[in-house]
Amino acid sequence: MASQQTSSLVEFLRQSKAAYLDAVKSGNARDWTVVMGNEAGDLDSIASAIAFAWYMSKVNDAAAVPLTQTPRADLHLRAENLHAFELVKLNPDTDILCIDDVPAPDAFPSSKFALVDHNRLHPRFSRDNPECRVVAVVDHHEDEGLYKETADPRIVVVPTGSCSSLVACLFEEHRDHMTPELAALLLCSILIDTGGLKPGGKAEEADRRAASFLAPIASSLQERAAITSLAQSSPENDPGLQTLHTTLQEKKASVAHLNTLDLLRRDYKEYALTPATTPPREILVGLSSVPIGFKSWLPRHHDFWSHTERFMTERGLIVLGILTSFRSEKIGKSGRGKHRREQMYVVRGDEDLAKALFDALDECEELQLKRKTFPDFGVHKGFGPGFRTRIWKQKNVDATRKTTAPIVKAIIEGRRSTANL
Repeated sequence: MASQQTSSLVEFLRQSKAAYLDAVKSGNARDWTVVMGNEAGDLDSIASAIAFAWYMSKVNDAAAVPLTQTPRADLHLRAENLHAFELVKLNPDTDILCIDDVPAPDAFPSSKFALVDHNRLHPRFSRDNPECRVVAVVDHHEDEGLYKETADPRIVVVPTGSCSSLVACLFEEHRDHMTPELAALLLCSILIDTGGLKPGGKAEEADRRAASFLAPIASSLQERAAITSLAQSSPENDPGLQTLHTTLQEKKASVAHLNTLDLLRRDYKEYALTPATTPPREILVGLSSVPIGFKSWLPRHHDFWSHTERFMTERGLIVLGILTSFRSEKIGKSGRGKHRREQMYVVRGDEDLAKALFDALDECEELQLKRKTFPDFGVHKGFGPGFRTRIWKQKNVDATRKTTAPIVKAIIEGRRSTANL
């Protein structure tokens, strides 16, 4: 697919999706590079995948298609994503290629992958796929050191607030290929991930640089009142941008209509880990990030226990971590509630693993976990036999899943004990 065939972002998405699915049907999908973010399906993953696929098509003249590792039925779970799509006139029902759109009864039909917002290919894409290779990596998570011989570019910059910033910076030397719609989509992602570029927050130099590059381009979308003033001042001080950030955050926090299964799968990542046991065995570990506190969640959702057990059993999970992030109802001097975090872990059918994980987390200085009981949240533990659980308040509210995931991985794989936590 030559880059000159498409002139707009939406046209590119529709044409690349249709052409790729035709190639899958005809057995020619191995000529394509599949660009995808991680399975959590947040805006950073989706925007980064769309932008990098556009970059490969326009700059490298490659056949590239962005793939979202979110089933189509789950796209509605992230209202902030839908708002960003609406801003750039992107219809998720027709324009986005979802994982369940691709027929893959046996092996995945493509062998070339570009990874954004993560740097380890999920085993389902390499299984029974001997020609599989990762040809590019752009990420801001802990570097696992993979694909150094095959990935070009291979960009892993930690810390960076948003992967979208790293992708956006690739366009600085190819400014003519950045469109207002793509700039606005990336900018929305950066705002969500960096707290509106607030000084002293999660924004790093790459984020501020990317926002300064994208803002004047995005501001040409004159019919979008929320971003019309972006070219008038620095992004972190721009009132239009801050209004957009507030709207995105409100959308992101609006989850009252979701049930427990929705909340668990809305922002979910899965890891295949090998505990230090004899004989070695691979287990699946999931981490769900949820924007609501347990005190609001558990008493109002009596299905929490059965739905969590079902969620774990259907996915074959041995460990599920539930990481909450929310603001308290009590309004402080800043005009809003204090930021809070909590963690709960549920282990299915492995008492020894549960004890090792829980004890190590109890002693983890980095997360600063304070053990709580379920009555503290207005409920009593309701899991059935074979499910072991523990719950904590997280005193280090700056530690996100990006911090927690490597800790949990090291504990389970026996590379991190209470002695070095």
